[in-house]
Amino acid sequence: MPSAFFTATSPNAGIQLYKLGADQSVTQWTAIDNIAPTDLTEFDGNVWFSGNTAAQGSQLYKLGFDGSVTKWTAINPGLFGLGPIDLTVFNDALWFNGAAPGQGGQLYKLGNDGSVTKWTALNTGGAGLNPQELTVFNNAMWFDGLDPGLGGQLYKLGFDGSVTKWTALDTGGIGLLPGNFTQFNGDLWFNGFTATQGNQLYKLGFDGSVTKWTAINPGGGGLIPFFLTDFNGNAWFSGDTTGQGRQLYKLGFDGSVTQWTANINDLNPSALGNGSFTDFNDALWFNGAAPGQGAQLYKLGFDGSVTKWTALNTGGAGLNPTNLFEFDNALWFNGNTGAGGQQLFKLGADGSVTQWTAMPGGFNPALVSQPVFDPDSTPSSIFENAAWLRGTNAANGGTELYKLGADGSVTFWKDINPGPGSSFPADWARLA
Repeated sequence: MPSAFFTATSPNAGIQLYKLGADQSVTQWTAIDNIAPTDLTEFDGNVWFSGNTAAQGSQLYKLGFDGSVTKWTAINPGLFGLGPIDLTVFNDALWFNGAAPGQGGQLYKLGNDGSVTKWTALNTGGAGLNPQELTVFNNAMWFDGLDPGLGGQLYKLGFDGSVTKWTALDTGGIGLLPGNFTQFNGDLWFNGFTATQGNQLYKLGFDGSVTKWTAINPGGGGLIPFFLTDFNGNAWFSGDTTGQGRQLYKLGFDGSVTQWTANINDLNPSALGNGSFTDFNDALWFNGAAPGQGAQLYKLGFDGSVTKWTALNTGGAGLNPTNLFEFDNALWFNGNTGAGGQQLFKLGADGSVTQWTAMPGGFNPALVSQPVFDPDSTPSSIFENAAWLRGTNAANGGTELYKLGADGSVTFWKDINPGPGSSFPADWARLA
């Protein structure tokens, strides 16, 4: 039977691993003093994660398909340990950034036979390679890595296991610092830094070519593209302008880049910390600033029209929709009601917006899977025909586990850490 696993603060042993069964029962699965599991990632029929040990720092752990939990490594034992982060599946192996004794952060490989291998020994006189934002594209894995004297550059891990520094750009400064990788139209797009033009949009072509694609707002810090999202044959993102703040941009299928909004001063679509663009019901929905009304819900229609969809809590900070997710033919989100605090809202398929909860003291809902370090390897916490949320309960105290059922019911499901404390359920992985 399928089951799901997440992390939560237990009453007496710090952050532990918990199991949500197919029968929707909740069980504390580990009792290891402050193991604090992070980055739960399914690979080869098991779930792997980073967990703390008292004597060896953070190490790699295995949650077996039989439910067993095993500390898998004892590398670089000490205060910080191996510290595996950004666990990413590629070419029948699990890759991650881990600390190597005397070599800083290096690329490690967990094979399907269970072997763990330090794959690189680069920039050992500095902070190491320190691979960040591991991203699979075109039969290779790409990442931001440190090079001595060149700063952050684009690296490639080939299907054959070779590691190649792919760029040597902005070598007189902090480097290219590639990040926010997004696949679109057969290419990989990313935010890259230039010393003279700030952050601009770059393209890694299917043929391996790297091209600086924009030179927008060069005197003001650059374009700084965020939240590149494929919708209706184009890619949409939030970007800086000269004199108009952050606006909505369109990257066309033909490669053209167009500032799509200009009549809304500092629209700031999907501001950092407020989620990203969400495709629902043939439209793209996002958080945007409305003059005099705070942050409201906006709609980008299939025809390219941009519409402010709500005008709620306009006397305060606005609706400020965050943590958008699709479930049961509706779009759900965390919205600000003013005096009632943060509550769950529903955007129906008919376009209606309804405040769905009125929890005393505020609810502040989010999918359990939402607040994670490595979202690209974390499935959504929609499981057994329900959406599993973390939310605040004033009566029982703290932030605990809730269930949003397919019938629209919202149920306080488990007081994992009873009393005034919170369990803060987070992360998510599934086992068949």
